[in-house]
Amino acid sequence: MYEKFGQFINGKWQQSSDKGTYEVINPANEEVIGHASKATAKDVEAALQSAAKGLEVWKKTAPWQRSYIIRRIADKMREKQDVLAKWMTLEVGKPLAEAKGEINGAADIFEWNAEETKRIYGQTQQSRFPDTRVHVYYQPVGVVAALVPWNFPIVLASRKISTALAAGCSVICKPDVITPGAVMELVNICKEAGVPDGVVSLLSGDPAEISNELMESDIIKKVSVTGST
Repeated sequence: MYEKFGQFINGKWQQSSDKGTYEVINPANEEVIGHASKATAKDVEAALQSAAKGLEVWKKTAPWQRSYIIRRIADKMREKQDVLAKWMTLEVGKPLAEAKGEINGAADIFEWNAEETKRIYGQTQQSRFPDTRVHVYYQPVGVVAALVPWNFPIVLASRKISTALAAGCSVICKPDVITPGAVMELVNICKEAGVPDGVVSLLSGDPAEISNELMESDIIKKVSVTGST
C-alpha cells in the first residue's frame, strides 16, 4: 500500500537512501498492512536542505497566492475524503464515519488558514519621540518541524502544516510510524494543490532518530509537537 509514497523530499516521492522499510500493522486484526519507507540520516539532511530552499521561494510568494494554494488543499481533501478516511481506518482503527468527520474538520482548518494568510497585519505604534515612527512587520520564522502523533493524524498534521504555510514558512512533517500512510496522502494532496517543491516535506521512520536529527539542525527554527508524558 505504501509503494507510491516513501520520503517526500524536494517535491518528489522516493525510497530512503538505503531502501529500508518498516512494517505498519492494522490494529483491528494485527495483520501487516504494508511496508513504509524508513528514513536515514542522509534523508533527513536532504529534507533539511530542500526545506531551506523551499523557504526562500515560499516566503516571497504573495499572501493571496499562498491563500489560493492552501484553499485548494482544503478542496482536494474534501474531494478525496474517502481515500483519506480509508487510510485512517486501516492504520488507526477508527470507524469510517468518524474518520470522515476528522477529514472534514481538517479541511476546515486549511480553509481557515487560507483566509488568515490574507490577514497577517503589521502594526504602527506610538513613539517616545515626535520625529520617529515605529513599525512592526511580521516575517516567516523559518523552517518548521511538525511532529505528528498517531491518534488524530490528519487533523493534527493539518493544524501544523496549514499554519506554517499561512505564515510563509516551509515545513518538514514527521508522521507517527503507526499512521504514515494517512499523512503521506495528505502531503501528496499538498503537492497536487500546487505547493512548490521543498515547501512541504515528509520524513517517515524511527521517531527518535528523525526527531533528534531535526532538533540538532540549525535550519529548524520552530518545532510543533503534540503529546504528553
